Amino acid sequence: MKRPKQIDALSPLNKQDWTGIFNTITDMITIHDKDFNIIHANDAAKNNLYLPLPGEKDAKCFKYYHGTLCPPTGCPSCECVKTGIPSSFELFEPHLNRNIEIRAIPRFDNENNLIGVIHIVRDISKRIRDEEEIRKTSEELRKLTSHLQSVREEERKHIAREIHDELAQLLTALNMDIFWLHGKLPKEQKTIHEKTASMLKLIDKILQTVSKISSELRPGLLDDLGLQEAMEWQTDEFQKRTGIKCNVAFSTHNIIDQERATTVFRIFQETLTNVVRHAKATRVAVALKEKDHELTLEVKDNGRGITETEITNPDAFGLIGIRERAYYWKGKVKISGKPDKGTTVTVRIPLNNKEEQKI
Repeated sequence: MKRPKQIDALSPLNKQDWTGIFNTITDMITIHDKDFNIIHANDAAKNNLYLPLPGEKDAKCFKYYHGTLCPPTGCPSCECVKTGIPSSFELFEPHLNRNIEIRAIPRFDNENNLIGVIHIVRDISKRIRDEEEIRKTSEELRKLTSHLQSVREEERKHIAREIHDELAQLLTALNMDIFWLHGKLPKEQKTIHEKTASMLKLIDKILQTVSKISSELRPGLLDDLGLQEAMEWQTDEFQKRTGIKCNVAFSTHNIIDQERATTVFRIFQETLTNVVRHAKATRVAVALKEKDHELTLEVKDNGRGITETEITNPDAFGLIGIRERAYYWKGKVKISGKPDKGTTVTVRIPLNNKEEQKI
């Protein structure tokens, strides 16, 4: 059987082939001399830039791309012609009413002399619109998340106060009544004496539990005395519960507003939770600093060290929560780890006017 003729992929193409390929490219391509005269253009460029007919004079690229009489100030293509180094840049071009990406590629002759430039231009308007839509959607989601967090904090505050003020007061009154009854009972009724004594101990335990639940929901110290005292209380509770030694250093001068204080405190709580769950640490060092109108929280542990995979894990909701709380104030979060040398979480939150900082 006769084998079909093979086409050599490296065989030279004739002028008609090159012209056909040139014109099927959907990006706008224009070829220029050193004075930015357009000497060749594909169909996409001719149709979008409304280029002059062949032979017409004054076919400068800046006239058709930018609608100007000379190259724009700081034009990267001018630098490309001067230096022979390719450049790529994006801009919104009012003359074309679209966002474009321009790649400027220097042209050289056979003697390696720079003789002009090639422009490859892509319409990126749709991409820019999509990016702007994503950005707006992200901002709206962050605002919604922040609103939900604020509502949650208010609910926690309300429930904590109700538990503390109502339930604790009722239990205290009940404790006083049983104590009174215990004192009035005849001494020979040992069984009832023992029962009322047991009831008093039980009520004391319930009061301690109520106090603990109330504090975990919303530490009263945070509202009454501020961030520093609340963090000290949280540190003490953390050490008692886990046995992990925790050193805290404060260097703040101003009173932190309640909303930012709540943000930093919740980030601090989440960071300590991550230490217990994942770090396998024996020591934690905490620093809260204020410098140049910026509040910085730094938490270091001596554990196994978080990995890059764990930092970028989309299911790491604790870390996501830390970032989102900080981003609400246009803050920054840096998380780093070294194997067997621990993890460092650094959070920076501006202390400027609230409305200026919120997204």
